[in-house]
Amino acid sequence: MSERVFHDPPEPDVYGIERAAMPPVPDELAPRDDVQDVHFVPAPCQVACPVGTDAPSYIAYIWEGKLEEAFEAITATNPFSSVCGRVCDAPCEPACRRADSDGPLAIRNLKRYVMDELGATYRPPAVPVTRQQTVGVVGGGPAGLTAAQDLAEAGYAVHVYELTRQLGGYMTWGIPAFRCPPAVFQEDIDRLLARCPGITVHLETALGTDVTLDELKERHDAVVLTIGAWWAKGLRMENAADPRVEDGVEFLRRVNGGERPTLPRRVVVVGAGDVAMDACRAARRLPGCEEVSIVYRRGPDEIPARKDELHGAIEEGIEILYQTQPVGFLEVDGEPVLRCVRTELGEPGEDGRRTAVDVPGSEHDVPCGLVILATGQRAESEHLASLGLMGHEKVRTDWDSMRTADPQVFAAGDGAFGPSTIVNAMYHGHRAAYYVKAFLEGNDAPLPYRTPFKTRRVPVAQDALWEVFDRHEQRFHGLGENPVEFPEIESAYDADSAKAEAARCYRCDAETGSSDYNVRTREDIFVMARTRPADGRKQRALFTKRLQVAGARQFHPTQATLDDLVFLPANLSRLVIDPYRDACSVETRLGQVLGLGAPFLATGFDDAPEEARQAVAHGVHAQRLAYVGRRPIGHHDTHWLQLVLPGDEPHPEADGAIAVWTDEPVALERGHGNQLVGLTATAAQLPEAIPFALEHGLDAVLLDASAGIAGAWPELAGPPDLTLLRDAIALLRSLNREEDVALLWFGGVRSGTDAAKLIALGANGVLVGTSLGLAIGGRIEGGALAFYGDVEPAERAEKAELYLAALRAEASIMPRCTGKTDIHNLEPEDMRAISLATARATGIPLAGRNARLLGASGD
Repeated sequence: MSERVFHDPPEPDVYGIERAAMPPVPDELAPRDDVQDVHFVPAPCQVACPVGTDAPSYIAYIWEGKLEEAFEAITATNPFSSVCGRVCDAPCEPACRRADSDGPLAIRNLKRYVMDELGATYRPPAVPVTRQQTVGVVGGGPAGLTAAQDLAEAGYAVHVYELTRQLGGYMTWGIPAFRCPPAVFQEDIDRLLARCPGITVHLETALGTDVTLDELKERHDAVVLTIGAWWAKGLRMENAADPRVEDGVEFLRRVNGGERPTLPRRVVVVGAGDVAMDACRAARRLPGCEEVSIVYRRGPDEIPARKDELHGAIEEGIEILYQTQPVGFLEVDGEPVLRCVRTELGEPGEDGRRTAVDVPGSEHDVPCGLVILATGQRAESEHLASLGLMGHEKVRTDWDSMRTADPQVFAAGDGAFGPSTIVNAMYHGHRAAYYVKAFLEGNDAPLPYRTPFKTRRVPVAQDALWEVFDRHEQRFHGLGENPVEFPEIESAYDADSAKAEAARCYRCDAETGSSDYNVRTREDIFVMARTRPADGRKQRALFTKRLQVAGARQFHPTQATLDDLVFLPANLSRLVIDPYRDACSVETRLGQVLGLGAPFLATGFDDAPEEARQAVAHGVHAQRLAYVGRRPIGHHDTHWLQLVLPGDEPHPEADGAIAVWTDEPVALERGHGNQLVGLTATAAQLPEAIPFALEHGLDAVLLDASAGIAGAWPELAGPPDLTLLRDAIALLRSLNREEDVALLWFGGVRSGTDAAKLIALGANGVLVGTSLGLAIGGRIEGGALAFYGDVEPAERAEKAELYLAALRAEASIMPRCTGKTDIHNLEPEDMRAISLATARATGIPLAGRNARLLGASGD
């Protein structure tokens, strides 16, 4: 290769630091986030929330009486916070760790308290339109409006095309007013539109009649389909077309549209999901209706509706007939009846739920004047079907990209992935907006979307009674004095109730980092505090469990990690750093002219996603370090040491070329006069590698203590072989050639202290791979690192730079403790081993032990 490909200048935003097309966001608009706090860990409630709501922070703010701060934490990821304060299915609550003791926190009710106080009047600052591209969103439900808000906040102008006369989708047309008044829906919508003036709304605009998809594609640079699942699936039964058999979705749409029809005395609702619960409770409030029954083909354990909605229906006198399957609507002796059969539970079906099997000969009749079918919903669009974009009751959509077969068209929400909850629909909206932004920015391979977990640094509530407070339930009103007016079924908390409920929070997000108090053990601490001292058996069991947690870090003497190598300065009088001493130099020179700002080289990102590579490139370049890999990374002047596999050609302009030893050692030719050349060596290859490197005049031997530097994240396979450096130094000393070849170390380095230990033992430089990947947001999955889009590119680049800077600063502390002003002046003689494992792994004698037991072999 004659062209040095890595000389090409980066794109303007290659490191995610600057975006010329978008001005910097004013401070007052920036979302609050203290996720860098070392004590933060996502709490179970936050992880369970599809949109990652920072529940611990807003709960803590409620206890402090800081409602504006709580409002910010609630609304940061949830544009329909006022609605969710009343009707969210609250997956956060079953995940609450207090659920196993005296009941989970009333997280949803606390959200309602804040939104009732501020939701109608508080207006966040508006965000401007800063981009030329526009996006069309078809459907104004929670998925579509969430996507619209995210895109508007990113600077795009967004046009929302809504089928009906009002925004909100099935959320506003299907949820009765006794659960959530219309004004509350409008409250969220008004706040969203005030925040995003770049959103233009087109009401009563149907796709396929008022506007076509082709027209939308001509108007906009991208289109998002959030058409919802507005149509009932129906039920196969005799006389299903009888006018006294009504679709539950249409019934709720009529009621929410303002109708209050007079119903027959007895109404039967078929189904037991959320629509069924809303339909039966709405019917019970309408004129003429005196009895309402639910017919459900499975048992009480399989009922899909939220438990509090089920309990509310029972409190209002709704009868539930389990294991009952309708087969027809008939008239018997002039009276309408729903003919049913009994069922038994069979084997699990494709959805994991047990099937309902009819019992022969179990026919029976349930009297009724009206049947409401609430047996599921589906999406429908003849226009999209004609374009080949509709599958079985859904828009054909790829989950991994939120794209349809048309590269310009994305989809989300119930219409793309089936009926779900409001908070899941918002999650779909966030997800779709993420991939649309990547598409508009020309990023063809964005990192996979992952819900970001943000946090705010809020003190733990200091309420003396936090541990004994019971869950405070909101007052339940039921049908109310005038049911047909659909009065709200519950009262909100007052300030005292909200504060007492907020005090109950365990604050599982506040991790101390200590094995004595962390999210895995704090429940045991609470149990221990409640246990009577005389109950020795229980105390012993708890202490045994605690000691097992603390002892999990113990190591096998022959498989120590770098964390287990513990040193003190040989001269203990040097232990206190003299503040007037000159700063310790960490400048590093490898080969003839390769000068680095510190003894660190990055590696392992050859096959990582481009966004992760860009972040690493930024950090390496900013700290004047080097990258070791099969291909270059980042800036044209970023140092690159090429890993040369068998069959590959060394790049003539790389700063270094290191042959990866597979079958036999290779001595590479220098591509230019100053090029560093070397080879890799594992423990098994070391006896041959050192003499070979000296014989052929190589500059460096890369000690591969994880035995797989050219592979994917080999450091995750197990601890490094710490005897490798010890034996390499012993071999060089035996040949009296200790200064003739540089030793680079790869394996297990996570901190500047690790690096200082290795340099003290004889290394000239250390490679960081997995630890750097974790620092920039990587997650360990299946023995490898995975990267997701929950970290902004600029933040990821900053993480890389700060981590490498921290390594550099920390590495200088150990030499200063030993009285040295240059890290490369550290020697094994400066260190004192204080554990047998340290002595065996390094060859540094342990005082009081027989030195003959600590030879190079480690025996």
